[in-house]
Amino acid sequence: MALSKMKLLTIIGMTAYLDKVVEVLGKSRVFHPDDATEFFSETERFLPVASKNETSAILSKLKNIFTLAEIEPEIVDFSDCKLTIGQIADAVDEIEKELGAKLKEKENLTVEIKDCKRKIDASSHFVGLNLSMEEIEACEFIASDFGRLPKESYHKLSEFEDNEFVQFFPVSSDDKYYWGVYTAPLDLADEIDNIFSALYFEHIPVEGFKGTPIDFISKQKEYVEELNNKIIKLDKDTEEYLKNNKDNVLKIYSKLCEENALYSIRSFAYGYHDNFILAGWVPAKDEKDIKKALESIESIEVSSSDAKDEIKHNPPVKYKNNFFAKPFEFYTEMYGTPNYGEIDPSSFLAFTYSLLFGIMFGDVGHGIVLLIAAIVMYKLMHMELGRLLFPCSISSTIFGFVFGSVFGFEHILDPMYQKLFGFEEKPIEVMESHWTMTIIYTAVGIGMVLLIIAMGLNIYSSFKRKDIGGALFGVNGVCGLVFYASLAIGLVCSMMLGIKLFTAPYIIFLIVIPLILIFFREPLSELIRGEKDWFPKKFGEFFVDNFFELFEVCLSYVTNTMSFLRVGAFVLVHAGMMQVVFVLASMFGSTGYVITVIIGNIIVAALEALLVGIQVLRLEYYEMFSRFYMGDGRPYKPVKIENN
Repeated sequence: MALSKMKLLTIIGMTAYLDKVVEVLGKSRVFHPDDATEFFSETERFLPVASKNETSAILSKLKNIFTLAEIEPEIVDFSDCKLTIGQIADAVDEIEKELGAKLKEKENLTVEIKDCKRKIDASSHFVGLNLSMEEIEACEFIASDFGRLPKESYHKLSEFEDNEFVQFFPVSSDDKYYWGVYTAPLDLADEIDNIFSALYFEHIPVEGFKGTPIDFISKQKEYVEELNNKIIKLDKDTEEYLKNNKDNVLKIYSKLCEENALYSIRSFAYGYHDNFILAGWVPAKDEKDIKKALESIESIEVSSSDAKDEIKHNPPVKYKNNFFAKPFEFYTEMYGTPNYGEIDPSSFLAFTYSLLFGIMFGDVGHGIVLLIAAIVMYKLMHMELGRLLFPCSISSTIFGFVFGSVFGFEHILDPMYQKLFGFEEKPIEVMESHWTMTIIYTAVGIGMVLLIIAMGLNIYSSFKRKDIGGALFGVNGVCGLVFYASLAIGLVCSMMLGIKLFTAPYIIFLIVIPLILIFFREPLSELIRGEKDWFPKKFGEFFVDNFFELFEVCLSYVTNTMSFLRVGAFVLVHAGMMQVVFVLASMFGSTGYVITVIIGNIIVAALEALLVGIQVLRLEYYEMFSRFYMGDGRPYKPVKIENN
């Protein structure tokens, strides 16, 4: 549960050598720039060195060409590309002139083809009309409107028999509409339009239609064919151009990406007269190599310091997790990035999430199916969630063997238990009252242990952040841990083992005194920090506020613990739901039985996987993370030459 050690580099030198410094930092691919004025004093006269980013507009222009040409941008070796920004700008203009013009023309032709097809589709409904549509549109004293009318509305036209101008002339029809035209004298056009609008008439624009519909469609199809031939020629020209120039175009793109990345570093530099200052973070393992490269540049001075000594500047964090915990960084990030002064909870999350998920989703068959789904999601669909489900599915399969459940069949593994352990049947019968209570108690016990571990992590994290008061007297500090653990152990011993621990000394020293210290945690923390006015001035107000807050704290211990009842509840829910499936299956014949069991398993597995995934994450975030994890850090984002 550690983060990579980081170093702060502060760089001072003559502005004439800034480009060389930026180039070294950019090509290192590990430099995370930061606001230099935060790390130097008396920087009021320093001004940003970087001017407008000239590469941004050029890069945007080239990417638009890539989009039109359907070229997948990629970084290639551009070491032999020695062009200046000005020369690159000219080269991109030339690419836009030669390639971009062809692509733009193709785009315009494509739009025109779509418009022609729209016109063909619209006029196809009026093929039965043997009149010239342009002549109809040209009438001086009659207004006409082409479109479609719902069949229900067409039948309502009989209600307007007293108005001789409410006439609709259908030309064609389908299941829902009549397609046609209505006409009206110009002086009554608005009135007739309102009537047809109320009947849900939908206007179809026919502007530009010439001749009869059938002649117009024929000409439009010929025109579409002509446009398609032009596109084919443009495609050939584009293909020929890319065949001869694609490598060079990608080199220019890669060079632009480098310049854009270097600008992102330069933009953090500040200058005063002939000097500049620059600051940023690098992993500790890369510090020596970068310092050596920078110090080889004339007039450059580089100093470094440990990130732990720069906590006030919120150093960026880089995860350092093994293969098991790494997928769970996804869930950690959802809650928040750890700050440099606390622990990375990914390993703790990986273990506890897999454990709780396995218990709640314990079924050999469902676990194996989940494993297959995880492989498909990660390998074929490239979903990070798939990799996260690997340990969960394995845990589910293991606990499936513990509970003896395979696709809901509770006794199919009995022969295995007989041969391996000499049992007549599986040892844990989930639905028996004895085991039901045991499972519930065990779930609560697991919750107690995990909450105690979470408090222990908070104590460690608080000491690491040098928050001594919080580590000792906090709700999740030493006092909170002693209070909760003592109460939990006392209850377990009294209720389960018959051992009475709640003696007067036990209650006073392990329960009452820790509660009192938690009550006074704020003034005690100030006292440890050396504050002079550490005792509250308005003690009455302080007492009332902290009394109710302490009551809420005690209540949270109870509610957080009881939340883990859901772990045991899901074990019982799984067995209960599968019993329902088998009861339903027994109502059918052999074929129906098999089909019902298969469908039931699919529904139960899918539903439980979703609910268990959400509920375990809730336990992680609300019951455990909230006790030790702040998550107010920022991720380490080094400047790299990559696709923009």
